[in-house]
This record gives sequence, structure tokens and C-alpha cells, in this order.
Amino acid sequence: MGTFTYRPWVRRAGLSILIVAALATALILFVQIVRPSALFGWAREPFVWVYIGALWVGGLKVFTGTLLPIAEVGEDAIVLRPLHQMRKSTVPWTSIRGTEQIIGGDRLIVYHDTPRGMRFVALNLNLVKGRRDFLAMIESRLQRMSFEERIVERSRYLSRRT
Repeated sequence: MGTFTYRPWVRRAGLSILIVAALATALILFVQIVRPSALFGWAREPFVWVYIGALWVGGLKVFTGTLLPIAEVGEDAIVLRPLHQMRKSTVPWTSIRGTEQIIGGDRLIVYHDTPRGMRFVALNLNLVKGRRDFLAMIESRLQRMSFEERIVERSRYLSRRT
């Protein structure tokens, strides 16, 4: 039915994080080779290396995560790949209990049943290229499944009719 990719700036953000991590790593290695005595201070502190390691891991996660689509809407299921999770979430349409979205907000939450009970997947809509088409596709599919819209204060819900 539909494949939705990450917006191009998301991959560029991951790449820029990797560049900063590479420059910081290169700077420390350069200083270590040229003036080993200069490493007595900040460059030997563990938090510096933890921070640089976090930059490498985070940058790689963002950059490589954007190589696959953020969402795939199929006949049997919807596949979501939020960057804040390590794995994709495949949610069969039949297991969806409802969705939640703040009106004018940038987050979509999909509530679904699993063998371990009800779970949810949150997706940052600002990262979805074709956001309006994505939301319209999900909404039309859920309405065909007898879901109805309900607005409570600033939240918009799609849930099964009771």
C-alpha cells in the first residue's frame, strides 16, 4: 500500500554527528601522537571517551536507521521503525486497539495487543516524508475497520466503536 522514508535532513543529521565524532577522535589521537604529555588533562578523562563513544553510537544509529523506511503500510500489517528503538515493530491491523495524536502535534502513538498484553509504538511524525499521506492512509484503513474518531481536549483518538 505505501512506503514512507525518513526526511532527507534526518540522514544528514546522523552524518554530521559522525563527522563530529570522527573529528574529536582524530584530534585526541593527533595530540597523543604529537604531544603525549598533553594527554595528562582532559583527553585522559573517561567521560570524554564515553561522550565520544556515545556520539559514534548515536550517529551510526541515526545514519544507518535512515537507510530503511520509517514506515510501511501493508495489507496485513503496518511496520514502524522509530529511531529511538533498536528494532522495527510490525503491528498487524487486527491487533491495533487505537491511535493517539496530539492535535497539531508531532507524535503518533499506536496501541496494539501482543501475547504479553497491550503495548504501544510512538513515532515522531516530523521525521516522516509524506506525513499527511501516511496519516491519511492509516486513518482510512482504521475507519474501514470500524474505528471512530474521538477528540478529548487536545488529543485525537481513533479507536474501535464500543
